[in-house]
Amino acid sequence: MVLAAHVLTAATAGALQATVGGRSVDLDATLGLREVIEENGSTTHERTLEQLRLRAAVALADWLRFDSTTVGTNGGPTMKSDRSGIYNLDDTFQDVSPALEFDEAYFDVSLPAVDLRLGKQKVAWGKLDRTQPNDLINPLTYTDPFLQDEGERKVGVPAAQASYYLPAADWVPEESRLTAVWVPQYVPYRFSLARCDVQGSQSLCNVERWYPPAGVPPTEFNVPAGIVDLHGRPNPAFHAPLAFRTVNGSTPSWRLENNEIGLRYSGIVREADVALYYFHGFDTQPAFDLTAEAFGKADSSNPIGVTDLRGVTTVTPGFRHIDSWGGDFAYALDRFTIRGEGAFVRGRPFTRDLRLLVTDPKQLVQPVLNALAMLADPRSGGQANVALPPSVVDRDAVDWGLGADYLYEGYLLLLQVNQTDVLHNNVELLIKDVETRLLANLRKNFLADTLETQLVALHAIESDYTLLRPRLRYRVTDHVGAEVGYLFIAGREHSVVGQYRRNDEGWVRVEYRL
Repeated sequence: MVLAAHVLTAATAGALQATVGGRSVDLDATLGLREVIEENGSTTHERTLEQLRLRAAVALADWLRFDSTTVGTNGGPTMKSDRSGIYNLDDTFQDVSPALEFDEAYFDVSLPAVDLRLGKQKVAWGKLDRTQPNDLINPLTYTDPFLQDEGERKVGVPAAQASYYLPAADWVPEESRLTAVWVPQYVPYRFSLARCDVQGSQSLCNVERWYPPAGVPPTEFNVPAGIVDLHGRPNPAFHAPLAFRTVNGSTPSWRLENNEIGLRYSGIVREADVALYYFHGFDTQPAFDLTAEAFGKADSSNPIGVTDLRGVTTVTPGFRHIDSWGGDFAYALDRFTIRGEGAFVRGRPFTRDLRLLVTDPKQLVQPVLNALAMLADPRSGGQANVALPPSVVDRDAVDWGLGADYLYEGYLLLLQVNQTDVLHNNVELLIKDVETRLLANLRKNFLADTLETQLVALHAIESDYTLLRPRLRYRVTDHVGAEVGYLFIAGREHSVVGQYRRNDEGWVRVEYRL
């Protein structure tokens, strides 16, 4: 709260709209405080989130503008953070608080038929609500996945964006525009850190509240009697405690083959707003590789040939190239607006539930045998790799959605269906081979638009999970706003959203905006 008071003073003093050297300078700031009330006391807590967002825009010339946004945060879902600093563009696993992030910083160049944007930026492509199959330029942060707005979750990337407006012609659709985005440096998606250590027979885990449970392997591997037959006889039952850690590894290097390119054509065709897309680069969908090592001391008197048996599982981010071709449309019909979007993605990585990869000893008979045989050899140095099943598989996929919104007497209702079809798959994934999700978004303003109500509901048919997020926003003054809401999650534990089902929460947020 001391930081909140300090940044509030800075924000109040920093409000400025002025003309310098004949050019306009705009500065604005938003200070937010959020308190979360956890429904389940067994989950990791969250601290009060204090956030200051500063935006500066400078008109350097009639055709040149500089725009930047910087975000400072303290607290929130960072209970395990042990350092402060600046979010970098290389690491997937980062847990920083207090933290500073240079969200965006770019130059806008406006020419008669061409617009250029150079610098760290966010790109919004697609026409569906919340899930856009063609929005592949920016990765997302998953450190606070359900309460942050879509724009806040995007991680800005260094890029060059150019848009060319086609000249009018009989054969050219109205408002035709070609856009190209080039990303020379890959920026990964972002998660908090996670770690479990073994001390004796106890496992001490250091895992943030919103680190995905499906990404934390068990802290113990049990082998029942009779499965591992190292000496030609049924083995006794034994178990090995497992430590767990996340390691960033190396992101793709600055090489030409690791550059990313996105192309978009948009125009008006028979009163419908349509667009076509192509993307080549690294998938923004998270993927994790899981490896395991076994440790022990050779002991021929032990029935399994090893004493002090233990293991370590390691999660590293996986980066895979994809190619995506897609399109979208939007068409207004009286009070209805109909939207559709789809994409075919070649070579998309899909992560399996890491909890299941080390819990079935029957699937790991041979890898365990091999590891024990190596550990039983004094020349092994007491360490052996355990070959786990692949945690990530690359599959072609079709991702599509269709939605419609209707405005009636101030009520805005949006209904949408999204589906992901994983093609030619033969292994169990965290999502189903056909994953259908239904979305409803209802909004209504009251009291001369000072009170906004919203209900977001999401249900996955095949994975059987449900998310509800009602909230109320009240504009106290032109500068002060307040929000209350509740997050409800239920469903199958082994699913993308259902894995968070123990994390229901209410929240209260207050904002001061200049």
